[in-house]
Amino acid sequence: MPHSELDHARREKTVESFWRGVDTHDWGLVASTLAEGFVRVGMRGDEDDTVRGREAYVAFVSRVTERMAFHRLESRRTFLSADGRRVLNEAVETIQPTAADERNVMSFANVMELGEDGLITRLDIYWKTPVLQPPAWIVPGNTSARAEQS
Repeated sequence: MPHSELDHARREKTVESFWRGVDTHDWGLVASTLAEGFVRVGMRGDEDDTVRGREAYVAFVSRVTERMAFHRLESRRTFLSADGRRVLNEAVETIQPTAADERNVMSFANVMELGEDGLITRLDIYWKTPVLQPPAWIVPGNTSARAEQS
């Protein structure tokens, strides 16, 4: 089936809504953009830094961002492939884990895949290494243990 301009615009809106939802901590909006079998592969690229499933991802990202003293994610540019199934996104995320910490600004390139239904099925995160490293508890495998200690 040919890819229509209307479908392309709908897919762009889905991706824009995802990033806006993460920035504003609107977890319902984020969830509405994700396929049930969504996979997020983090900056380390290993299984400990991978989240599988829409609900698991929303739980992870909300738990991490909500505990920070400051969190901001700015989506700068987004490019969709001609068929609307692949996305390249540039984003800048600023975090401050605690009020005593310095703000850490990180630049990311995000590669996303969208399914036939236009929902996001995969997010692969690539980043430029900042001078300040984010805390170890940002990795999905560490957030549960850390939350239990807090």
